[in-house]
Amino acid sequence: MPAPAWGAGNNFEVPVKTAQKALESGVSRRHLPRLAFAMALVFLAACGPDSEPVPKAPPYTDPGFVEAGAWRMDYALTLMRDLPSAIAGIYGIEQRPNLALLTVTLAPTDTQAALPDAAAAVEATAIALTGERMTLLLERRDEANVPTWLASVEVRHRVPITIEIRARATADAPELRARLTREFRLE
Repeated sequence: MPAPAWGAGNNFEVPVKTAQKALESGVSRRHLPRLAFAMALVFLAACGPDSEPVPKAPPYTDPGFVEAGAWRMDYALTLMRDLPSAIAGIYGIEQRPNLALLTVTLAPTDTQAALPDAAAAVEATAIALTGERMTLLLERRDEANVPTWLASVEVRHRVPITIEIRARATADAPELRARLTREFRLE
C-alpha cells in the first residue's frame, strides 16, 4: 500500500515520534548546558560598556525656496492651528488640528523684472509613506502684487508627508522644482 500523500492532518505522527525518540535518548538534555552558555554570551555581548544614548533628530533645515533663471519660488507647509485666527479668517481657512497649509509664491529675483503673468502654472502633489500620490488643489491669490497659491494638506501625528512642487512663472521660464518632507506632532 503506497504512503498517503502529504496534506493537512496526515503528517502529524512523524514529528511527534521523532521528538519522543529525542527526549528518550537524552539528546536535548546533553546539549542544554552548551545552549545556556551560548545564550549567556549573546546577552553579555549586547550589553557593552560603550552603549550611547540615541542621538537627537537633526533640525528641519529645508531652505523654503528654490531659484532657477530669473525666478524664485518660496514655499512653506504650516499647521493650520499655528496660523493666527485673523489670517485664517481673511482667507476663509478652517483651522483643524490635522490640516496644514501649503503656501507657494513666485517672484522674479530681479526687483525690476515683471511679475509672473496669469498663465503662471503651479502644481503640487502630496506623497504618503505608502507611495500614494494625491494632487493638491491649489487656489491662486494675488496678494500685494505677488501671486500666491494656497492648498490644504491633511496630516497625521508623527507620519511624514512629502510634497513635490513644480512651477513655471512664464511659458519660456525654467521649471522650478521643490520636494519637502515634514512630520508634525499634533498633540
